[in-house]
Amino acid sequence: MNAATRKQIFDPFFTTKPPGQGTGLGLSVVHGIVSSYNGAIKVFSEPGEGTAFHLYFPAVEQAVVESQSPRQETELVAGGRRILYVDDEEALVYLATRKLEHLGYKVSGFTDAESALQEFRLRPDEFDLVVTDVSMPRMSGLELARELIALRANIPIIATSGYLRPEDEAKAEEVGIREFLLKPVTIDTLTRTLGIVCRELASSAQTGGST
Repeated sequence: MNAATRKQIFDPFFTTKPPGQGTGLGLSVVHGIVSSYNGAIKVFSEPGEGTAFHLYFPAVEQAVVESQSPRQETELVAGGRRILYVDDEEALVYLATRKLEHLGYKVSGFTDAESALQEFRLRPDEFDLVVTDVSMPRMSGLELARELIALRANIPIIATSGYLRPEDEAKAEEVGIREFLLKPVTIDTLTRTLGIVCRELASSAQTGGST
């Protein structure tokens, strides 16, 4: 990358891809995650020479023994629930899928809304939750949510977006989206939100209600 490109790579929505082939949020999300841990990123890149990213995090002065109960509680809440995860950033889909499956969820990840919708049409009753980005090419997350709810009215949907406008929140509420998370979304925030929705699903199942 040249100097002009290097200066913008962590800016939300900056991309060198052609229109409709990405929103440029991937590196912005990575930068947000690293910053949330008081870390830093150094980038070394020259045209024709390649690129190297060096990530730095604060050193831990002593070993930290973590309680197992939060992890066990997360696994209990997850309980093998099936998630449809949709985002046009391939790296985010990969990372979220790996992490959520490690916590006990079953995840079907897609980088385009149309393929996700086709999968849902084939087996709408097999999914417990949907997580979708809002800004995607060809079909937006709000359009996808509208189609999913038309197929199954009680499917809980969590939407994510790097830029949230009041009209987006209004449209999300109108469509029937359960939660709206602002990117960059950390795994802790996502799992906490999923946990809340899963508890509501479990409570509804016990009382014989519908979500």
